[in-house]
Amino acid sequence: MALAVAITVAISVGADQGAPPDAFAYGLGLTIAALALLRRRWPLPVLLASAAILVFYNQFDYPGLFAAVPLSVALATAWAAGYRVWALAVVLWFGGSPLVWFALYAPQALPEESATRLLNSAVSDLALLAAVLLLGEAVRTRRALDREHRLLVAEQDRSERLLLNVLPAPVADRLKQDEAVIADRFPEVTVLFADLVDFTRSSDQSSPERVVQVLNDLFTAFDRLARRHGLEKIKTIGDAYMVAGGLPEPRPDHAQAVAEMALAMREEASRHADPAGQPLQVRIGIDTGPVVAGVIGTTKFSYDLWGDTVNTASRMESHGVEGCIQVTERTYRRLRDRYRFQRRGPIQVKGKGELVTYLLLGGPQVNSVQDGGAAS
Repeated sequence: MALAVAITVAISVGADQGAPPDAFAYGLGLTIAALALLRRRWPLPVLLASAAILVFYNQFDYPGLFAAVPLSVALATAWAAGYRVWALAVVLWFGGSPLVWFALYAPQALPEESATRLLNSAVSDLALLAAVLLLGEAVRTRRALDREHRLLVAEQDRSERLLLNVLPAPVADRLKQDEAVIADRFPEVTVLFADLVDFTRSSDQSSPERVVQVLNDLFTAFDRLARRHGLEKIKTIGDAYMVAGGLPEPRPDHAQAVAEMALAMREEASRHADPAGQPLQVRIGIDTGPVVAGVIGTTKFSYDLWGDTVNTASRMESHGVEGCIQVTERTYRRLRDRYRFQRRGPIQVKGKGELVTYLLLGGPQVNSVQDGGAAS
């Protein structure tokens, strides 16, 4: 609409330069304005069509139009869209050809006053067209910068997602701040190890694709459970899964959250089949106590845990019972008022000697501790 108004005003103001404009003259100008509505979809055809209409307009004795007025929008859009050769050709035709004609013929054919007026008009026209091209270049540069900015933001988002897949968010923030050594001591967390029973044997008889698919489906479900219970997945090692509660952000109910996770993992595993098609079973071990946590490595770095609590949780799993959740006495003491346990009795644990352990049966509900003999 702005272009239509500008063309109409230009024709009306220049009425003393030629025949009085009629409806046909205004119609040609408004046609150029209407074509501008299609410029984003077809920038080059709109520019060429607008130029053709202006050439046709100039065949009549209508008031002269600065070419930059009717061509401004289409010319700037075509230049910004990358059609710079065509845009320059249009500028040279409407802005350069009058100067060439003036240099060759005007001094001999026209009085000095008329020649000067035509020269000023041609120079003004060329200056306006050049200004339109500069506008188009500014738009093109802005679009290029916006595109680069969007690509940069997308790449930063992608890098952020990848980083958060490796590190907890608070730890990732510290890493981005170039903290030299990221290490923390936590006085009390709960650590869980889960391992698939007989998975190696069934994997030896299956294709690699099937093995990876089974592990991916199950561990993806475990990841969802970890997020649901607000726990931190530490790592997977083969068909083993490690998760911890109470870090990197301490929480008072870490033992309860891990217990809920363990019960949900056992139920989830029963809904999956191993590579041989048999129902999966997990062996889970849990311990509660102090750990040291930090980031190691500079390439393929990882957030890991160290300490006796980690080793003991691992032993609880490796010395556990198929399909059961074995916990240490210190984990049991934190959960005994809310969950049902079965006392397994003292067992010999590698590197730890004789330990009293418990099997988590279910909950949360009123405590019930059964004597164990059967689960040895």
